[in-house]
Amino acid sequence: MYLDKKSPIPIYCQLKNLILKKIQDGEFPPGSLIPSERDLGEKLNISRMTVRQALNQLVAEGVLYREKGKGTFVSKVKIEQRNIMSFSEIVRKKGLVPTTKVLHFIKQEAGGEIGGILGLDDREMIYVVKRLRLASNIPVGIEEDFIPEKYCPDLEKYDLTASLYKLIKEEYGYAISYMDNVIEASKPSKEEKELLNMPANVPVLKITSVNFVESDLKLFYEKSIYRSDEYKYNVRVYVNKNME
Repeated sequence: MYLDKKSPIPIYCQLKNLILKKIQDGEFPPGSLIPSERDLGEKLNISRMTVRQALNQLVAEGVLYREKGKGTFVSKVKIEQRNIMSFSEIVRKKGLVPTTKVLHFIKQEAGGEIGGILGLDDREMIYVVKRLRLASNIPVGIEEDFIPEKYCPDLEKYDLTASLYKLIKEEYGYAISYMDNVIEASKPSKEEKELLNMPANVPVLKITSVNFVESDLKLFYEKSIYRSDEYKYNVRVYVNKNME
Protein backbone atom coordinates (compact mmCIF):
# COMPACT_ATOMS: atom_id res chain seq x y z
CA MET A 1 0.00 0.00 0.00
CA TYR A 2 1.25 3.48 -0.84
CA LEU A 3 -0.21 6.88 0.05
CA ASP A 4 0.97 10.11 -1.54
CA LYS A 5 1.07 12.61 1.31
CA LYS A 6 1.83 15.47 -1.12
CA SER A 7 -1.32 14.81 -3.13
CA PRO A 8 -4.27 17.24 -2.89
CA ILE A 9 -6.47 14.17 -2.41
CA PRO A 10 -7.11 13.68 1.33
CA ILE A 11 -5.25 10.76 2.88
CA TYR A 12 -8.46 9.06 4.06
CA CYS A 13 -9.80 9.17 0.47
CA GLN A 14 -6.60 7.61 -0.84
CA LEU A 15 -6.85 4.84 1.76
CA LYS A 16 -10.49 4.28 0.93
CA ASN A 17 -9.61 3.91 -2.77
CA LEU A 18 -6.76 1.54 -1.96
CA ILE A 19 -9.05 -0.72 0.02
CA LEU A 20 -11.66 -0.64 -2.77
CA LYS A 21 -8.96 -1.59 -5.29
CA LYS A 22 -7.86 -4.56 -3.17
CA ILE A 23 -11.48 -5.70 -2.92
CA GLN A 24 -11.94 -5.40 -6.69
CA ASP A 25 -8.68 -7.28 -7.34
CA GLY A 26 -9.73 -10.10 -5.01
CA GLU A 27 -6.99 -9.48 -2.47
CA PHE A 28 -9.71 -8.74 0.09
CA PRO A 29 -12.49 -11.20 -0.89
CA PRO A 30 -16.05 -11.04 0.50
CA GLY A 31 -16.16 -12.16 4.13
CA SER A 32 -12.45 -11.59 4.71
CA LEU A 33 -11.08 -9.69 7.70
CA ILE A 34 -9.16 -6.57 6.72
CA PRO A 35 -6.16 -5.28 8.73
CA SER A 36 -7.01 -3.46 11.95
CA GLU A 37 -6.97 0.32 12.33
CA ARG A 38 -3.71 0.02 14.30
CA ASP A 39 -2.04 -2.19 11.68
CA LEU A 40 -3.09 0.07 8.80
CA GLY A 41 -2.00 3.18 10.68
CA GLU A 42 1.42 1.76 11.54
CA LYS A 43 2.03 0.31 8.09
CA LEU A 44 1.10 3.54 6.32
CA ASN A 45 2.42 5.90 8.99
CA ILE A 46 -0.91 7.70 9.40
CA SER A 47 -3.14 8.30 12.40
CA ARG A 48 -5.80 5.85 13.52
CA MET A 49 -8.30 8.68 13.24
CA THR A 50 -7.54 8.96 9.50
CA VAL A 51 -7.85 5.19 9.09
CA ARG A 52 -11.13 5.21 11.01
CA GLN A 53 -12.53 7.96 8.77
CA ALA A 54 -11.85 5.86 5.66
CA LEU A 55 -13.27 2.69 7.20
CA ASN A 56 -16.34 4.49 8.54
CA GLN A 57 -17.19 5.70 5.04
CA LEU A 58 -16.81 2.20 3.60
CA VAL A 59 -19.01 0.78 6.37
CA ALA A 60 -21.64 3.49 5.72
CA GLU A 61 -21.59 2.58 2.01
CA GLY A 62 -22.05 -1.12 2.80
CA VAL A 63 -18.64 -2.13 1.39
CA LEU A 64 -17.41 -3.20 4.84
CA TYR A 65 -19.13 -4.31 8.03
CA ARG A 66 -17.99 -4.59 11.63
CA GLU A 67 -18.43 -7.37 14.16
CA LYS A 68 -17.89 -6.36 17.76
CA GLY A 69 -14.78 -7.93 19.21
CA LYS A 70 -13.78 -9.46 15.88
CA GLY A 71 -12.92 -6.65 13.47
CA THR A 72 -13.92 -5.22 10.11
CA PHE A 73 -14.90 -7.49 7.23
CA VAL A 74 -15.57 -7.17 3.50
CA SER A 75 -19.27 -7.28 2.70
CA LYS A 76 -20.75 -9.64 0.19
CA VAL A 77 -21.50 -7.97 -3.14
CA LYS A 78 -25.26 -7.70 -3.54
CA ILE A 79 -27.27 -7.88 -6.73
CA GLU A 80 -28.43 -4.31 -7.33
CA GLN A 81 -31.63 -3.35 -9.10
CA ARG A 82 -31.41 -0.03 -10.94
CA ASN A 83 -34.12 1.36 -13.18
CA ILE A 84 -36.07 -1.09 -15.34
CA MET A 85 -33.89 -4.13 -15.87
CA SER A 86 -34.79 -7.78 -15.86
CA PHE A 87 -33.45 -10.00 -13.09
CA SER A 88 -31.53 -12.03 -15.67
CA GLU A 89 -29.83 -8.91 -17.03
CA ILE A 90 -28.87 -7.68 -13.56
CA VAL A 91 -27.41 -11.04 -12.55
CA ARG A 92 -25.37 -11.40 -15.75
CA LYS A 93 -23.87 -7.93 -15.23
CA LYS A 94 -22.52 -9.22 -11.90
CA GLY A 95 -20.83 -12.10 -13.69
CA LEU A 96 -23.28 -14.63 -12.26
CA VAL A 97 -25.55 -17.14 -13.98
CA PRO A 98 -29.31 -16.50 -13.73
CA THR A 99 -31.72 -19.43 -13.52
CA THR A 100 -35.44 -19.64 -12.85
CA LYS A 101 -37.73 -22.33 -11.49
CA VAL A 102 -41.46 -22.02 -12.20
CA LEU A 103 -43.25 -22.83 -8.94
CA HIS A 104 -46.74 -22.57 -10.36
CA PHE A 105 -48.57 -21.29 -13.43
CA ILE A 106 -52.36 -21.01 -13.56
CA LYS A 107 -55.11 -19.07 -15.29
CA GLN A 108 -57.89 -17.68 -13.12
CA GLU A 109 -60.36 -14.82 -12.76
CA ALA A 110 -58.80 -11.52 -11.69
CA GLY A 111 -61.03 -11.11 -8.63
CA GLY A 112 -61.52 -7.92 -6.68
CA GLU A 113 -57.98 -7.17 -5.46
CA ILE A 114 -55.99 -7.81 -8.64
CA GLY A 115 -58.80 -6.56 -10.85
CA GLY A 116 -58.82 -3.29 -8.93
CA ILE A 117 -55.06 -2.86 -9.21
CA LEU A 118 -55.00 -3.55 -12.96
CA GLY A 119 -58.32 -1.90 -13.85
CA LEU A 120 -59.98 -5.19 -14.88
CA ASP A 121 -63.43 -6.60 -14.35
CA ASP A 122 -63.46 -9.21 -11.59
CA ARG A 123 -64.20 -12.01 -14.07
CA GLU A 124 -61.56 -11.15 -16.64
CA MET A 125 -58.94 -13.87 -16.89
CA ILE A 126 -55.36 -13.43 -15.77
CA TYR A 127 -52.27 -15.62 -15.74
CA VAL A 128 -50.58 -16.09 -12.36
CA VAL A 129 -46.91 -17.05 -12.60
CA LYS A 130 -44.84 -17.70 -9.47
CA ARG A 131 -41.12 -18.17 -10.00
CA LEU A 132 -38.00 -18.72 -7.90
CA ARG A 133 -35.06 -16.65 -9.15
CA LEU A 134 -31.49 -17.85 -8.58
CA ALA A 135 -28.03 -16.36 -9.15
CA SER A 136 -25.37 -19.03 -9.71
CA ASN A 137 -27.65 -21.52 -7.93
CA ILE A 138 -28.20 -19.25 -4.90
CA PRO A 139 -31.92 -18.50 -4.41
CA VAL A 140 -32.34 -14.73 -4.34
CA GLY A 141 -36.01 -13.95 -4.89
CA ILE A 142 -39.56 -15.12 -5.39
CA GLU A 143 -41.61 -13.29 -8.01
CA GLU A 144 -45.35 -13.67 -8.56
CA ASP A 145 -46.75 -11.99 -11.68
CA PHE A 146 -50.40 -11.30 -12.54
CA ILE A 147 -50.78 -10.84 -16.30
CA PRO A 148 -54.12 -10.16 -18.06
CA GLU A 149 -54.84 -12.82 -20.68
CA LYS A 150 -56.17 -10.22 -23.11
CA TYR A 151 -52.74 -8.57 -23.34
CA CYS A 152 -50.66 -11.76 -23.47
CA PRO A 153 -52.86 -14.55 -24.89
CA ASP A 154 -51.53 -18.13 -25.02
CA LEU A 155 -48.78 -17.32 -22.52
CA GLU A 156 -48.64 -21.00 -21.60
CA LYS A 157 -46.92 -21.70 -24.94
CA TYR A 158 -43.75 -19.96 -23.89
CA ASP A 159 -40.74 -20.74 -21.74
CA LEU A 160 -41.29 -18.87 -18.48
CA THR A 161 -37.87 -19.71 -17.10
CA ALA A 162 -36.42 -16.98 -19.34
CA SER A 163 -36.75 -13.19 -18.95
CA LEU A 164 -40.41 -12.18 -18.72
CA TYR A 165 -39.62 -8.63 -19.91
CA LYS A 166 -37.89 -10.00 -23.01
CA LEU A 167 -40.72 -12.44 -23.72
CA ILE A 168 -43.41 -9.76 -23.43
CA LYS A 169 -41.47 -7.40 -25.68
CA GLU A 170 -40.51 -9.93 -28.37
CA GLU A 171 -43.73 -11.96 -28.52
CA TYR A 172 -46.38 -9.35 -27.64
CA GLY A 173 -44.74 -6.07 -28.63
CA TYR A 174 -44.97 -4.39 -25.21
CA ALA A 175 -42.04 -2.47 -23.72
CA ILE A 176 -42.26 -1.48 -20.08
CA SER A 177 -42.06 2.31 -19.81
CA TYR A 178 -42.25 2.82 -16.06
CA MET A 179 -43.28 1.13 -12.80
CA ASP A 180 -45.05 2.16 -9.64
CA ASN A 181 -43.21 0.38 -6.80
CA VAL A 182 -43.84 -0.04 -3.10
CA ILE A 183 -40.78 -1.29 -1.19
CA GLU A 184 -41.00 -2.57 2.39
CA ALA A 185 -38.87 -4.52 4.84
CA SER A 186 -40.61 -7.68 5.98
CA LYS A 187 -40.14 -10.91 7.90
CA PRO A 188 -40.14 -13.94 5.60
CA SER A 189 -42.89 -16.51 5.92
CA LYS A 190 -42.03 -20.13 6.58
CA GLU A 191 -42.48 -20.96 2.87
CA GLU A 192 -40.29 -18.04 1.82
CA LYS A 193 -37.53 -19.07 4.24
CA GLU A 194 -37.55 -22.59 2.84
CA LEU A 195 -37.61 -21.53 -0.82
CA LEU A 196 -34.86 -18.95 -0.35
CA ASN A 197 -32.80 -21.15 1.97
CA MET A 198 -32.38 -18.15 4.24
CA PRO A 199 -30.12 -17.78 7.26
CA ALA A 200 -31.82 -17.09 10.58
CA ASN A 201 -32.95 -13.53 11.34
CA VAL A 202 -32.40 -12.16 7.82
CA PRO A 203 -35.24 -9.87 6.69
CA VAL A 204 -36.57 -9.70 3.15
CA LEU A 205 -37.41 -6.88 0.78
CA LYS A 206 -41.05 -6.98 -0.24
CA ILE A 207 -41.66 -5.14 -3.51
CA THR A 208 -44.99 -4.71 -5.29
CA SER A 209 -44.95 -3.24 -8.78
CA VAL A 210 -47.49 -2.13 -11.36
CA ASN A 211 -45.80 -2.21 -14.77
CA PHE A 212 -46.92 0.35 -17.35
CA VAL A 213 -46.35 0.75 -21.08
CA GLU A 214 -46.13 4.15 -22.80
CA SER A 215 -49.89 4.49 -23.25
CA ASP A 216 -50.25 4.28 -19.44
CA LEU A 217 -51.72 0.82 -19.86
CA LYS A 218 -51.27 -1.29 -16.72
CA LEU A 219 -49.70 -4.33 -18.34
CA PHE A 220 -49.14 -6.52 -15.29
CA TYR A 221 -48.73 -6.55 -11.52
CA GLU A 222 -45.90 -8.20 -9.61
CA LYS A 223 -45.32 -9.21 -5.99
CA SER A 224 -41.68 -9.94 -5.19
CA ILE A 225 -39.74 -11.12 -2.17
CA TYR A 226 -35.94 -10.77 -2.19
CA ARG A 227 -33.27 -11.74 0.32
CA SER A 228 -31.88 -8.56 1.87
CA ASP A 229 -28.44 -10.18 2.22
CA GLU A 230 -28.25 -10.85 -1.52
CA TYR A 231 -30.23 -8.05 -3.14
CA LYS A 232 -30.64 -4.28 -2.90
CA TYR A 233 -32.88 -1.82 -4.70
CA ASN A 234 -31.45 1.51 -5.84
CA VAL A 235 -34.04 4.24 -6.41
CA ARG A 236 -33.42 7.74 -7.77
CA VAL A 237 -35.87 10.30 -6.37
CA TYR A 238 -36.48 13.55 -8.26
CA VAL A 239 -37.53 16.82 -6.68
CA ASN A 240 -40.87 18.17 -7.85
CA LYS A 241 -40.07 21.64 -9.17
CA ASN A 242 -43.55 22.81 -8.20
CA MET A 243 -42.89 22.14 -4.51
CA GLU A 244 -43.00 25.25 -2.34
